Amino acid sequence: MLTGNKGEWSEPYALLKLLADGDLYLGDENFNKVKDIVYPIIKVLRHEKDRSIEFTIQNKLIIVSDGIELLNIPISQFIANAKTCFEKIKTAKKGKGSFEIPEIENFLSTFSITTLKAKSKLKNDITIQVSDDKTFLSPTLGFSIKSQLGRPSTLLNASGATNFSFLIKGNMLAKDEIIQIKSANEFSEKLKLLKSFGARLEFEKVDNEIFQSNLQTIDYNFDRILAEMLVLFYSNDRASENTIKKFITTITRENPIGYNLNINSSIYEMIIKKFLTDYALGMRAAEVWKRNYQATGGYLIVKEDGELICYHFYFTKNFEDYLFNNTKLETPDPDRHKFGEVYVEEGQQKMKLNLQIRFIK
Repeated sequence: MLTGNKGEWSEPYALLKLLADGDLYLGDENFNKVKDIVYPIIKVLRHEKDRSIEFTIQNKLIIVSDGIELLNIPISQFIANAKTCFEKIKTAKKGKGSFEIPEIENFLSTFSITTLKAKSKLKNDITIQVSDDKTFLSPTLGFSIKSQLGRPSTLLNASGATNFSFLIKGNMLAKDEIIQIKSANEFSEKLKLLKSFGARLEFEKVDNEIFQSNLQTIDYNFDRILAEMLVLFYSNDRASENTIKKFITTITRENPIGYNLNINSSIYEMIIKKFLTDYALGMRAAEVWKRNYQATGGYLIVKEDGELICYHFYFTKNFEDYLFNNTKLETPDPDRHKFGEVYVEEGQQKMKLNLQIRFIK
């Protein structure tokens, strides 16, 4: 039997819902459908381990082909199964973890889908070809499916490569002061103690040279901007204030890089949007980034009410705004990634802070 959590069951639900609706809707920054913009779906491709299954919408039928078999299935069956799938996902008990939906598994097996998550060497979970009346083109768009029905996913996962090293300046910490900092439960408390001891953090470097190089493809000073953001984040004790948008507002006001904001007051916002977009489209901390965008160009969002909206690089501004307005910094496991403690290197006291970015919804 197929078992999965709410997020995992959202993948087959998205497939069923797309074919039931027959249209792809663009989302705005508030997760609403953009008015008067709809893209009729020509076909949907689902990638299995050893083949791709193609679903073509033709009148009231879905033509299903895997290169071997050809099936004609009434759209009404996709409508009914999409409704059932959504109801089962929504009514699954919170915190239940994995669960089964036998009736949906039976329907999926009709066209040889035997896993919840698509299998592909590419980054996309699903591929959709649409008709664009404005350009008279029929672009094929790859999507990663993000669900609001389960826990929000991460955009940038923490690792040793996302550690930033800081020098401790202003005052040499005594042993008892270091012990107090280590004993503090919250990072905001650690940094308050550091400040009370007459010390401060001064950015030294990004630990991983590849990640450092990747950040320079965004802006030569971008490592310093992220370092400022990390200090703001770990000094903050209010979870609601940990959004990328709010940190960029603060950094813009303080202008640590010294950009001429009289000419362009949105420089910091533009830089972080470029980074979020590149990371969403394939950049990774420990892999050299040459802007070789993956086939996935955006996100297909399964909303809490079951509706689907998309954000895609094909619609650049909406995609950037979505990422900027819906991401936050998060504290990863300090034991796993070795950060947050005072240590000495070549006679200099230092501390590492780690970067992790999660979606708000």
